[in-house]
Amino acid sequence: MTGCATPGFRAGAPEGAIDVIAHRGASAYAPENTLAAFALAADMKADWFELDCTLTKDGEVIVIHDSDIERTTGHLGRVKDLTLAQLKALDAGSWKDSTFAGEGLPTLAEALDLAKERQIGVYVEIKNSDDDNQLMTEIIHMTDGHDRLRPRIKRQLLSMIRDSGSRNFELTQKAIELVRDRDMERQIVIQSFAPIVCAVALIEAPEIRTELLASKDEKKPHHWPLYLRWAELLEPAGFNTNNDTLDEALLAQFHAQGMTTAVWTVDDEADMKRLAQWGVDAIITNTPDVCLQVLEAEGKR
Repeated sequence: MTGCATPGFRAGAPEGAIDVIAHRGASAYAPENTLAAFALAADMKADWFELDCTLTKDGEVIVIHDSDIERTTGHLGRVKDLTLAQLKALDAGSWKDSTFAGEGLPTLAEALDLAKERQIGVYVEIKNSDDDNQLMTEIIHMTDGHDRLRPRIKRQLLSMIRDSGSRNFELTQKAIELVRDRDMERQIVIQSFAPIVCAVALIEAPEIRTELLASKDEKKPHHWPLYLRWAELLEPAGFNTNNDTLDEALLAQFHAQGMTTAVWTVDDEADMKRLAQWGVDAIITNTPDVCLQVLEAEGKR
């Protein structure tokens, strides 16, 4: 494996190289999910920056992590209840530092344009934007006895998702369109905790790398086997999990299934060294500069 890079984007990366993904941009130093944080990640020579996106009230794709705006703007309200114009009027930088006053919430289009100009990859995390539990249960039942999605089942599954009216379908379609409009298919990875998002991306846009996000939750232990089942069915390019969930055996399992693994959110240098020694494919970090230094010292760059 040569890291999580989409084929052709980091051509020539040495065997065993580990990619560095700037979590919500270089968010230890700049306000998360802003153009300032993404530009800083590029300045620091990260391989990728990661962002979160969801839909506004008027159907635009905006970059923000939370479902509400209070934490990063100081205002009250849910993203899905606000228009793009209303969201664009907010200051999403001052909470981090006064030097970032006036830094706004970018659209996915603006973030992609910056990445294309700066030649940095983008991990586009599509947020779970609807309650698809009933739909997912129906799909799991429909695919019982199948170890993967055959073409006929893919068509049936996509039809079920489309007919459900899920906002996840609309959001994923719009994100794909924005990537294709910029000819950035080989510069982008789509990832999501929502299996429905991953299913739509994998079926509708096989030319764009798609990876599944999941972690173990002690309060909901039944969720983890379901994520493993979704990975079996969907066959994503990667299975990404958090630092507390991953161990060497699980990493070996993912690799044996042909999936890469990116680990989040890793800011401790000792954790970076341990994961590098295990042979993870990418590290998602708020401090990409530190991570690059650690990986270089470990001979993983």
